[in-house]
Amino acid sequence: ASSWPTSATARSINAHLRYKMLSRTIRRAAKPATTTRSFERYLNLHEYQSSALMKENGVNVPVGIAAHSVGEAVAAAEEIGDAEVVIKSQILAGGRGLGTIWSSAGNSAGTASYPAPPGMEGAKFLQGGVHVIKKDQVKEYADQMLGGTLVTKQSGPEGKPITTLLMAKKMELVNEMYLSITLDRTTMGPLIVACAKGGTSIEDTAAEDPSWIIKCPVDISKGITKENTKTVVDGLIAGLERMGVASQLKDKKEDAYKQIENLYNMFVKYDCTMVEVNPIAEDPSGLLLAADAKIGFDDNAFFRQKAVFDEGDKNVDQVDPREVAAAEFDLNYVGLDGNIGCMVNGAGLAMATMDIASQKGGEPANFLDVGGSASVKNIKGAFEIITRDPKVKCILVNIFGGIMKCDVIAEGVKQAAAEMDLKIPLVVRLEGTNVDAGNKIIKDANLDTLISADDLDDAAEKAVKAIA
Repeated sequence: ASSWPTSATARSINAHLRYKMLSRTIRRAAKPATTTRSFERYLNLHEYQSSALMKENGVNVPVGIAAHSVGEAVAAAEEIGDAEVVIKSQILAGGRGLGTIWSSAGNSAGTASYPAPPGMEGAKFLQGGVHVIKKDQVKEYADQMLGGTLVTKQSGPEGKPITTLLMAKKMELVNEMYLSITLDRTTMGPLIVACAKGGTSIEDTAAEDPSWIIKCPVDISKGITKENTKTVVDGLIAGLERMGVASQLKDKKEDAYKQIENLYNMFVKYDCTMVEVNPIAEDPSGLLLAADAKIGFDDNAFFRQKAVFDEGDKNVDQVDPREVAAAEFDLNYVGLDGNIGCMVNGAGLAMATMDIASQKGGEPANFLDVGGSASVKNIKGAFEIITRDPKVKCILVNIFGGIMKCDVIAEGVKQAAAEMDLKIPLVVRLEGTNVDAGNKIIKDANLDTLISADDLDDAAEKAVKAIA
């Protein structure tokens, strides 16, 4: 397509894929020949896992102990030994402190920030996924948090399950700031993003007043320099002064420079796509502390980051099982709430297809990109994943045949549909190499559910009509 789709559906998918998906062509070109993996993994670590990695690499982190049961949480609080502790839900999404935990054990006190996930209407809730509590309250809170579903600004309406808690030492923090390192397409290298206002949603701060945001690109060939760390630290100090708050950070600049340098070196060493510390906090002496952290990794780095990926494999409960299944077939999948399943080759074409389906009155049920290797096995796998969603009433296939020839794709679609004995309408639009031969295969397939379309508009209209 000549322009990127701009619908709400496309923007939603784009946000979901921000850290998950690189260009399929780039990923495959970059993958070393020595790897034996047949699918992609998009790795993120929990806070307790990220903190352990940071500590190994010279970053200041609070004392913390992971707990997977109520008993372990109580024992961890005893080990920490203070009268008060911090109990933190561990999910792979930000905004936990302002989120809402839904379960059968919540106290339903106050007002929930987010509604119950689908299927949990009428459940009890506990407001907030992070709490500072007395040691004798640990059992009460752990009971309400473990096994619950935490809904945050970044989790999506379905939320994420809480299977692990981080019991952390309560720290005396003077100021809470924000710092992240990510990959920037504009500068084509690492970018440090910082803000004196931290601890909550950085997105809101950036939207309300971008002048608070500090951006410092790093030349990947030179590595991080003193000038880079000075830009970030001086920017944070200026922001704190702008807020009118007391700070000792200016007296501990060298320590702050070192902390940012260590974070950057870790970012490079472990092939990270993102290191986010929110908050990066100042203690009473002016030292910086990574009080909360999220780290994402490049899936192409599996061959040299096996230990990190093995740690990430523990977090499979945080991923939509359909996405896990899709990875086994080398597919990119994101579930949505509609009733038209989409199977397309290419991320841009997939978004355009969803836009057209929406414009014709339909609702896409998913984003699914089969890429450049739509074999019978992959097509069948895609159909199986799409039809797991009971809301799907029709499948719309939109394939542009370039390297993949349309007749080969059509044969794969016909075989997969026959083998699965699909009971719902399957609308197929083909364009590109050998398109006439491909369309003939579809039309001659003698399958009641298989519908051929002339172009994308025609396909979308037929899909919507099929479920009317």
